[in-house]
Amino acid sequence: MLIRMLGEFQVVIKRLAGFDAAFVTSGRVRTDEINPKTLDSRLVPGLYFAGEVIDYDGDTGGYNLQAAFSTGALAGTSAREKGKTIL
Repeated sequence: MLIRMLGEFQVVIKRLAGFDAAFVTSGRVRTDEINPKTLDSRLVPGLYFAGEVIDYDGDTGGYNLQAAFSTGALAGTSAREKGKTIL
C-alpha cells in the first residue's frame, strides 16, 4: 500500500524561484576532518558523514543529489566493512 501511495504521489510546481535562489548550502563538517576514502571522522572514531552535512559547495541541477547519493553509498559501505553503525 505504501509503495502504491508513493507511486501515485503528485507534486505540482506552481512557480520557480529563479537562479538566484537556487544554491547548495555548505555543511558544518570540514572536509579536512573527514577521511576522503571512507568518509569517517578523523576526530571521532566510528562516525561517518554523508550528504549536505559535509562542508562543500556546488552548483544546483542535481549535483547536490548526486553528491548525497555518492557520499551516502561510500559512508555506508565503509561503515559496513568496519562493522560500525552509521549515525
